[in-house]
Amino acid sequence: MELIGVSVLCVAVASVIGGATGFGTSLMATPFMLMAGVGLTETVVINLVVALVTRVGVTYQLRRHIDWRRVALLGGASLPGAWLGVETVSMLPEQHLKPAAGVITIVCGLAMALPTSTGARPPAAWLTAVTGAIGGYFSTTTSLNGPPVVLLLGRAKLPPLSFIADLAGYFVITSIVSLSLLWAGTDIDVPAILPMLAACVVAGVVFNQIGIAIAQRLPTHIFRSAVIALVVLAGIVTIVTS
Repeated sequence: MELIGVSVLCVAVASVIGGATGFGTSLMATPFMLMAGVGLTETVVINLVVALVTRVGVTYQLRRHIDWRRVALLGGASLPGAWLGVETVSMLPEQHLKPAAGVITIVCGLAMALPTSTGARPPAAWLTAVTGAIGGYFSTTTSLNGPPVVLLLGRAKLPPLSFIADLAGYFVITSIVSLSLLWAGTDIDVPAILPMLAACVVAGVVFNQIGIAIAQRLPTHIFRSAVIALVVLAGIVTIVTS
C-alpha cells in the first residue's frame, strides 16, 4: 500500500509537468518510481497506460492544432523501434538501459538549446520517421519516448498548443503499439500491478488537467525554456538513480 501511495504521488507531480509541457510525465515519473522500488517493466507499463489515457483526452481537446500527417508518420514509424526495444529488454539488464536513456535525454535537451535559424521549419519526412522509430525503441525499454520527438518538434519551433497536440497524438499511437508488444513479448504480471495502475491512472488524469491549464497561460519563450530545462534535469536524475 505504501508503494502505491508513493507511485501515485510521483505520477501526480509528473502529470502536472506533463500537462504543462506536453511530454514530461514519463520523464519525471520514471526515475522517482524506480527510486521508490517499482520495477522497470512495471514502471514502463504504468507510464504508458497513464500516457495513453491522459493523451487521448488532450488529443481530442487540441485536435484542431494537430498536424495529422506528421503524427501518423511518427506513430507508424514507432512500431519497428518498439519491437526492437522489446527484444532488447529480453537481452539486457535494466542497469544498462537506464543510464543510456539518461545520457540521450540530456543530449536531446542540450541540442534543443542550440541556436536555430529564424522562423519555423517543418521537419523532413525521413527525419520524422527516424525520430518516431527511436521514440518507439525508448518507449518499450524505459518509457522515455518523449525526448527524440520533443527535439524534432522543438527545433521546428511550433507554437505551444501545436507542440502539445502533436505530441499527444504521437503518444496515443506509440503507447498502444508499445503496450501491445510488451503484453505479447514479456512476462509482465498485469493483475499484480492492477491496483497501482488504476490509482496512477486516476492521479494522471486529474493532475494532467491542472498542467494543461498552466500551459494555456505560459508565454512561448518561457514554455520553451521550461521544456529544455525539464529534459536536461530528467536525464540527470535518470543517470543518478541508475
